Amino acid sequence: MINDNFTPKIEEFDNSVHFYHLKGACPDLCTCCVNGTDENQFIINCTSQDLTNFPALLNNILGYSSLLLENNNIGTLSTTFLRNSTLKEIHLRRNNLTHLHLDQLPSNLQVLDIRQNNLKGLDDTVTEFISNLSKIQLAENPWQCDCKFTKFLAHLRKVSSPEYQVALRRCSGLEYCPDSCICCKEVESQKFIINCSNLALMEIPEKLPIIEKASLLFENNRLQSLNKSTKIDGFDQLKELHLRYNRLTKLEILPENIQFLDIRNNSLKSLSKNLIEFLTRKSNMSNLTIFISGNNWTCHCKEINFFRFTKYLAEYIKDLCKTECHDSRLFVSLEEKDLCPEKIPRYVIYFTSFILLSCLLSILQCFWNSIPMWLYEKRLFLKLTTRLEKGTETKYDCFLAYCHQDSHFVREYVDRLELGRNRLRLCFYERDWLAGEPIPDCICHSVENSKCIVILMTKNFLKSVWGRLEFRLALHATSKDQYKRLIVIVYPGVENFDNLDGELQSYLKLNTYLMRNDLNFWSKLIYALPHKIVDDDEEIEMDDIQT
Repeated sequence: MINDNFTPKIEEFDNSVHFYHLKGACPDLCTCCVNGTDENQFIINCTSQDLTNFPALLNNILGYSSLLLENNNIGTLSTTFLRNSTLKEIHLRRNNLTHLHLDQLPSNLQVLDIRQNNLKGLDDTVTEFISNLSKIQLAENPWQCDCKFTKFLAHLRKVSSPEYQVALRRCSGLEYCPDSCICCKEVESQKFIINCSNLALMEIPEKLPIIEKASLLFENNRLQSLNKSTKIDGFDQLKELHLRYNRLTKLEILPENIQFLDIRNNSLKSLSKNLIEFLTRKSNMSNLTIFISGNNWTCHCKEINFFRFTKYLAEYIKDLCKTECHDSRLFVSLEEKDLCPEKIPRYVIYFTSFILLSCLLSILQCFWNSIPMWLYEKRLFLKLTTRLEKGTETKYDCFLAYCHQDSHFVREYVDRLELGRNRLRLCFYERDWLAGEPIPDCICHSVENSKCIVILMTKNFLKSVWGRLEFRLALHATSKDQYKRLIVIVYPGVENFDNLDGELQSYLKLNTYLMRNDLNFWSKLIYALPHKIVDDDEEIEMDDIQT
């Protein structure tokens, strides 16, 4: 450390004097000397010289070297040599520094004084570096509690709690943050983050500093329950609650104003009736986002209400395709009869009254669609016969679902639909699925990223477990998204659907499907698929490319 009472060993400080430590002259406007009590301590004093640039110095300065640059106008440090410099101390109090990077700090630095500058935050690499210094002075900078400086804010709270409180008040108007937690603000979203993650905490702090758009990050802790006896000041004002990677076995309460809930990777088996009703009510009042995968959900008849809840809120539960029961069954692969087999006859009662009406509507639909279908096939009056495709844009127009024994059927669909006049974008597993990906995930992604799902219903398909899963996922997706369509093509040899589950049987009885041996099969299929208008110029160009 610098001795304030040192006595210069060299009495003249003009630039003509060469110093052993510098192997040359002292920098302009600076004075150089050695400590009177220790010749190994070499001091370069550039204090109060109105400097705007960092002085030029050699990398290798002998001895324990200190650079004094206090009370100048330096706005940035040099990046050309400082990282490899042998400087041990740099004093930059009362300058105009606005940024500080790791390559601007000597690797062997021991003391750094950056008080009274214009620094708003330090990145993670600089924070890690200064935390290992013998002495660091940070006070009286306009530190901001920006969440991109979370690691620095944690260090600032540790070494200077008053400075952290000033920074917190500067961005939120608050001075309080729970012990060990870090509070900050996301500049882009304007969210106020209370970050209490990775602290091995057993309970949520009893008092939370709540402002508008407050979010509590309480991930990777040891929380076991949130029940009605839990009392937390400010809890009901939270907008987001992140509880991933805890030990939750009971969840009975949630913030009244919640809009985002993440309870992934806990030990929950079910949700209480009151909580299910609360989340259902919130979904009708505001945008709600929920993540629930990675728990030990019970898939028994006694938990049928929770199962129905996940189906009803499927559009809000963003990871439903990945959510599994305690026995590893996927939620989306289940129906109520799998949980409560004795309730199967109820489906027959529900749907019987609609069969006659559905058949009548199917006949009428065939009659009224015949003329537009013929015009569309002949590409006449396209503006009148082409449907307006609604819904969000997807990667594929059509997902072909079939059994692998029937892969020889795919070629004709590629030739007619993808290479034909309509230029539809097809998705099928032999070409578009990534090797090594789990099959349920591939099926989910294909269904989600396609406007239309086409089922090639053959004898092999009826016997295939994966075929039934694809059928069920497609049925689930079309019930959730009114603009997503499901088309079933029945091949010769399929005489009945007795081997299908009740829900899939009912769907085929209540909805029309295409017969592959129909003389007008391709006309009906093309008209049923998503409509795309290909300009004549584009069509000619594509034909030229193919030829």
